[in-house]
Amino acid sequence: MFLVMAPKARGRASESAPAQYQVLPGSATRRPLSACIDTIRDAVRQVPEVVEPETGYQTIARLSGHLAAMRRSVYPSAAGGSDRERRLRAECLSRARAVEWTLRLLECRLSGDMAAARVSVPELSAVLAWHLDGYWPAELALVASVEDRSAVEDTEKLARRYQRALTRGPTRPHPRCPRSGTRGLVALWLHGRWDRVLDTMDSRAGVGNDFLTLLAQSSVDRPEPSGAADPAEDRTVGVTGRPG
Repeated sequence: MFLVMAPKARGRASESAPAQYQVLPGSATRRPLSACIDTIRDAVRQVPEVVEPETGYQTIARLSGHLAAMRRSVYPSAAGGSDRERRLRAECLSRARAVEWTLRLLECRLSGDMAAARVSVPELSAVLAWHLDGYWPAELALVASVEDRSAVEDTEKLARRYQRALTRGPTRPHPRCPRSGTRGLVALWLHGRWDRVLDTMDSRAGVGNDFLTLLAQSSVDRPEPSGAADPAEDRTVGVTGRPG
């Protein structure tokens, strides 16, 4: 199992994410893919220091759904892109796997699995936040690169594909799932169907059903940016090395 304990002093994803990438729904930059992804990212960006079971399961479902949706929408597009995009995609997949292993251990701990009892929930939430701090900048840079080379119509198609994947994807982490190819897509589909059966059996029904609500609320609740920087101005930020 891939689990690296985070140092005591760690940054939050909100601190590491460059301001240039904060694209709001309906903004003049017309980046629908970023608008969708930013909305979901904002909902899971801050990992609570101490996670209660209900909050923890919701966080796990949202992150699992987001990571799966990226694999069904953005990553396939980046696979045929430039060398830089392929490197970013590889980094995202690697870092996402570390996030999923941590989510898996957190899920086991919250559900009372004795195999995970030796690690406390606060420790796991700290590790999760640390891994996410490494993942978000790479994801931001990858999405920005894909949008830069794509027509608005193509990014709208990717945004719709991302939204559909959110509503059909897994609600639990699956770090052993194939990362790409037809096997990976089929596995994600099967996991998505079976996870919802398990959610009902485990009294977690509905934990992965709030994505469309979040996306709908974002265009109403979040103000338009005033003099915000254009995300196209700087695409060099966000390519980081592995956490030590």
